[in-house]
Amino acid sequence: METLLPIFTGNFTFRWQDLFDIVLLSIIFYRILLLIRGTRTIPMLMGFVLLLALYLVSLILNLEATQLLLDNLGQSLVLVLVVLFQTDIRNGLAQIGVFTLFRENSQQKRNLVESTLHACLQMSQQGIGALIVLEQEVGLKNFSDRGTQLNSTVSEQLLLSIFHPSSPLHDGAVIISNKGDLLAAQCILPVSMNSRLSSSLGTRHRAAIGLTEETDAAVLIVSEERREISLSYRGQLIRGANEDIRKALLDVLAGNIPDAIREKETKDTYRKTKLKKAKKTTETSDDLKTPDNTPVETNKG
Repeated sequence: METLLPIFTGNFTFRWQDLFDIVLLSIIFYRILLLIRGTRTIPMLMGFVLLLALYLVSLILNLEATQLLLDNLGQSLVLVLVVLFQTDIRNGLAQIGVFTLFRENSQQKRNLVESTLHACLQMSQQGIGALIVLEQEVGLKNFSDRGTQLNSTVSEQLLLSIFHPSSPLHDGAVIISNKGDLLAAQCILPVSMNSRLSSSLGTRHRAAIGLTEETDAAVLIVSEERREISLSYRGQLIRGANEDIRKALLDVLAGNIPDAIREKETKDTYRKTKLKKAKKTTETSDDLKTPDNTPVETNKG
């Protein structure tokens, strides 16, 4: 409490080191939140926040029994955190410095894209469906943990064998980590409930869009019926020639937004604005009518 006293007494001086300290801590907490987003860690942290709030209340109201209980808990808090979050801490330390997929090794990134797209091309020619998720900054551990763990190197042959109809792993999606490892197969993705999606889209495409609405992942979809390859990103779907898909995927993994995605987002924004204006006009028109739907007469001067 003594360190906070100068702030309330007005004898506080702000140094450039303090600004640097704030920025550094902000970056650290932001990276931690990105790592734990989408995992079971969030609700557990909310529980600790509630305990902290309870402790503050006990200090204000001088609740001695509650303070004693929470003080004893606080003495072993570090140990409790390590035990509860040991898996998340281990994964977080392993990902330190990895902000996007292979940012430091563009050749490795290109090799991954080429092998993955070659596998998708073969599956599209054979009429085999597939869902391939490429993790970026937002962790997908919450989804990969529910699938079949593989933790293997990505290769064209491995992807073909996983999605072959005779394989026990062909249902669901595979998730490739931001380090280029194939984490798991048979992963279940959240299905998008967007009512504006085309009715011709199946569950596989809706699942890909659903995941990209919630995270920054990129998802490759191979349609067994249309025998085409699509890319989902930021809740949008890109269809077209294989070279267009390849270029868009490289842009995404490099941290850029493909032009096709920007155009779709611009159109969606325009459509939403137009719908809002139409709805507002309709509501205004309804307000000018009497309960029996007879237009209200106005004075013309």
